[in-house]
Amino acid sequence: MNAYLVILAIIVMFIMLVNIYVILEISKFPYSKRRQKWMWTNLVLFLPLFGSLIYFLIGKKMLREN
Repeated sequence: MNAYLVILAIIVMFIMLVNIYVILEISKFPYSKRRQKWMWTNLVLFLPLFGSLIYFLIGKKMLREN
């Protein structure tokens, strides 16, 4: 039973670290893209695992345009 809790804790910490990295990366984009930044930040915060995956697949390219 304890092994499952350790594995779960490691997975949760990994997801948290990825979310922190993604939010810091989003914050580096210019202020003129504040609407997109808010949208992606909220998506990552409310859907932790899937929000980060969607950001890596779609969001980076979308924020870099223009």
